[in-house]
Amino acid sequence: MGNRRLRAAWLGLLAAPAAFAPLVMAQTSGQSSPLTSIGALSPASGTVQRRAAEAGLAMLAERWSSSKSAPGADRIFDIPDNRTLGRAAIGDGFEMYLVDPTALLSGKRLSQSLYGSGEWRFVVMANGKGVGLITVAPMHGKWTMVQAGASELAGEIASIAARYAVQSPGVRLRFIRSRQALADFIEVVLPAARDSSAPIYVPLISARAMLAPLGTDAIAQAAPLSETQVDAALRPRLQRGMRDPRIGH
Repeated sequence: MGNRRLRAAWLGLLAAPAAFAPLVMAQTSGQSSPLTSIGALSPASGTVQRRAAEAGLAMLAERWSSSKSAPGADRIFDIPDNRTLGRAAIGDGFEMYLVDPTALLSGKRLSQSLYGSGEWRFVVMANGKGVGLITVAPMHGKWTMVQAGASELAGEIASIAARYAVQSPGVRLRFIRSRQALADFIEVVLPAARDSSAPIYVPLISARAMLAPLGTDAIAQAAPLSETQVDAALRPRLQRGMRDPRIGH
């Protein structure tokens, strides 16, 4: 079950893009990041990114419901059967921010070493929980689904969304990925800290695996960490990752 949930399923029916534009995105409805709260990561219902995710989900539901030869949806999403996908909906969406390893290793803080990937991911919601992620990116002049899966990651993101959605005023959150360190975080900027550059970071499952040698209860419980703690843990992993081009996620 764990391996299935962690596996991101690349869709053979779609050609993956050669590269994502690292800093440029099609902007609609004034979307830019960082955004105000995880419950409003993609607040406008008509954005091109959300429409692409909705179209991708509808295509998957139709294909799996009509084809006996296609892989079962339950092999990619955390759902009991293909029919459940027909009742699923697109939830929160977010641009994935990447860590620039050169900037972090040069002495900059993590929050100063991030850039937008131009790739957006949307949580697929079914039965009140996050069951997978749909990734969309610009291809040939339009936004298109390029990837689906990552059910365990989706569940974590949905859980964090619920945790912070009740806060008022809303917090600012960003999804952070370090490809070289194989670690994902949610960056949290609390209302009182917005002008003080003091974010905290919630380690997701991959980051907890990276941090496990520290052996603290806080890591096991996915408690937020300070920027100083995360910087200190990431830098040696980045150095190793940059020496080995096979490392990445």
